[in-house]
Amino acid sequence: MKRTTSIISTALTLGLALTLQAGCAGTAKVAQAPMQPEAKAPEAPPADQLVQTLSGKVAETFQGAGYLYLRLEKDGTSTWAAISGDNQAAVGEEIALKPGMVMTNFKSAALNRTFDRIVFSDGRADLSPAPKKPGKMGESISGSLAGRVVETMDAGGYTYVNLESEGERVWVAIPVTKVSVGEELEAQPGMRMDSFTSKSLNRTFDVIYFSSGADKTD
Repeated sequence: MKRTTSIISTALTLGLALTLQAGCAGTAKVAQAPMQPEAKAPEAPPADQLVQTLSGKVAETFQGAGYLYLRLEKDGTSTWAAISGDNQAAVGEEIALKPGMVMTNFKSAALNRTFDRIVFSDGRADLSPAPKKPGKMGESISGSLAGRVVETMDAGGYTYVNLESEGERVWVAIPVTKVSVGEELEAQPGMRMDSFTSKSLNRTFDVIYFSSGADKTD
């Protein structure tokens, strides 16, 4: 009887040992499995996302901080846009805007309002622009932005370029472009923004122009 009990006890002990061994092996197998890369949080759309066409019926409009803010509706979709304040548009009017840069989570300090998505356009494309006298670099929103590159950096989908011309400097943000200090650059007409804070650079620009591109003039 004692021998039978001993055999049963031994069998149970071996069974438990095998079970624990199998469990440990299973755990080891899981631990050794190749790690899957962690999913990255979705980033904001790149700043070089250029809206080529933007049109619709003006559903809402108001002035603020030198801009005319428009809410356009087309095919059941609403889109916010901002153009220079010297442009005019009336509610109910069908309009078309020039290409513009997409800004996400844009906070207007003057309006104390954050726009999930807004397009900064150089103005209306369906109207003939009034002739403008050429001015010094940085004075006009739609004027030419040209000069020698004295500083440049890439961040947040933009290439930030500090241009110098006739002793004056101005910051311009363009889609990511290979630019070197000392090169002569001419940026396309851009939208002026005052007191703009770049979160990726942790820097505030007193005045900066957002342009859809630039050409080297060397």
